[in-house]
Amino acid sequence: MRMKKVFNGFLVMLFMNFMGQTALASDNSSAPYRTLIIWFSQPEEMKADAVDGFSGASVLQKYTPETGSTQFVAQLIQKQTHGDLFHLETATPYPRQHDALLRVAEKEQQTQARPSLKTPLPDLSDYDTIYVGYPIWWYTMPMVIYSLFEQNDFAGKTVIPFTTHGGSRLADSLREIARMQPQATLVTRALSISRNDISGPDVPAQVEQWVKQVQPQR
Repeated sequence: MRMKKVFNGFLVMLFMNFMGQTALASDNSSAPYRTLIIWFSQPEEMKADAVDGFSGASVLQKYTPETGSTQFVAQLIQKQTHGDLFHLETATPYPRQHDALLRVAEKEQQTQARPSLKTPLPDLSDYDTIYVGYPIWWYTMPMVIYSLFEQNDFAGKTVIPFTTHGGSRLADSLREIARMQPQATLVTRALSISRNDISGPDVPAQVEQWVKQVQPQR
């Protein structure tokens, strides 16, 4: 009789353990994707009517002097996804003056520079979905974005780009990201907003609708 009770108790323990593992697996399968939003933006000191197709990181004066266009979009994405924000910065700061910034950006592109990052990225193994935001400089991504993709492994991640620009939209950035990170899942339905429109009242709703379309769901 004693052996029978012990055996029955053992079966109960096995059943409870199995049910606990099943519930845990179920909880994990319904958990949201872990999201990281990486953004690079360089606020500029420039007149509001100084518009060109070379730089897309203008400052948003109606918010704070330190809020660049790409940063603003990143914050809107964070509000929708509840992901983690990471400010991509270079070890050597860029000029804030518009003309000086254009000269530096042009020289970096001509020399194929790879600016050093000021701070290492968070551990990418903690994330499934990674938004990457950047302006378009001289019809392509800033060279620091090349540093980002060449020096880090995004394999197995869903990469979702977004840009702010002065007329070049996404330029060649999707092709370049796909080339540098062939093992990542690149969402080609990227967001591209002109810096002339970034302060418009419709932008938050536009970003919200876009996130609903591209954010993976379990």
